[in-house]
Amino acid sequence: MPNFDFLHLELEVVDDKIRGKAGGILAPMVQMQLSRFLNVLNGLKIIARKDGALVYNLYNPPQPTNAGMRALMRKLKEVITGKVVPATANLAITHKCHCKCIHCSADPFIDPARKELATEEIKKVVDDAIDLGSSLVIFVGGEPLIHDDIFELIRHVDKDKAMPMIFTNGFLLEKYAEKLAEAGLATLNISIDSVDPELHDTFRKVKGLYKRAFDGARRARECGIFTGISTYASHESIETGNLEKLLKVAQDDGFHEVTIFDCIPSGRFLKDPSVMLTLDEKKKVVELATKYHEMNHPMGVVAQSIVNSEIGVGCFGAFAQFYMTAYGDINPCDFNPISFGNVRQKGLKQIWYEMISHPDFSYKHRTCRMQTPSYRERFIDVLPDNPKLPVDIKEVERLRAAKEAASK
Repeated sequence: MPNFDFLHLELEVVDDKIRGKAGGILAPMVQMQLSRFLNVLNGLKIIARKDGALVYNLYNPPQPTNAGMRALMRKLKEVITGKVVPATANLAITHKCHCKCIHCSADPFIDPARKELATEEIKKVVDDAIDLGSSLVIFVGGEPLIHDDIFELIRHVDKDKAMPMIFTNGFLLEKYAEKLAEAGLATLNISIDSVDPELHDTFRKVKGLYKRAFDGARRARECGIFTGISTYASHESIETGNLEKLLKVAQDDGFHEVTIFDCIPSGRFLKDPSVMLTLDEKKKVVELATKYHEMNHPMGVVAQSIVNSEIGVGCFGAFAQFYMTAYGDINPCDFNPISFGNVRQKGLKQIWYEMISHPDFSYKHRTCRMQTPSYRERFIDVLPDNPKLPVDIKEVERLRAAKEAASK
């Protein structure tokens, strides 16, 4: 991507609105686009404030901050060049975990014969992702707090360029909250499967985990970390009202945000499309998320049924984010098991540009690919039952060609 360091932005907060001015030789064109971005930004709900900056959600740096302005600059560069770079680097740093979740999306990636990336290798990916343009680095697992060097990895993220985040089961959160804050962790999400503590613990096969996760989140907030709940909408949670009950619990407990993922056929459920929500169920999720997000309450709600749909911005995979397994394989997202290469064999930049140059990934898909029948037919249905994941893109294409030849 061309270097546009001669672009300059000046941002300030005026009456809880971000005002901005572009500088540099392209200032007139940039100013027009910047004004569009800021109009959208200023229409968003403010869920928190930090050191005079405004927080709109847990997935973007506060504005105005150095990392936040860099995120805006990335958007401007994409408009000018037409090339996309990943806003989010979603990095599995270990596949080890306390839990044995029946719905684990990472479990099929686990291969005892393979060696997980060393800390220095992960740092290199972090640096390369930030150089590409990422303004959010998410450490996931497995359970990232099991990793011996988690604090070192968080410290390694250049906070002037990107914001570090973790997704955690919460088992060790209370114990490590203060150290995480000292390392510079900005935000985190605890994964909660059910508003019923006993059912949540049963799903994850760890007694007392629900309480430990909530206690840990409270301690994290005391240490200045913004906290969210990551959950998913299922047929049952919508029908029983448990999804709404969880939103109420999150509000009462003081969480800054709740993210509602759709129940997606991935991981252990890769070949089971019956778990996907119906259009009517998605409509209910949209209504529920909108209702709680627009309440006179600081907590925000992010719903995949909105964001990654035709009424939102579409699929993030291979457009605004990538996912890396703990072994270094690069996939479009953590739900999508198709790999475009391994960072031990070639650099992240090369893998990224090869991925977004592929005919099926060279454009922004209007909906989540893993929930789109036509995509699943081409990339998922051709895979054998219980495949070893991830599957290299060339192998997928070989399997698809064989299937097509057999049908003639």
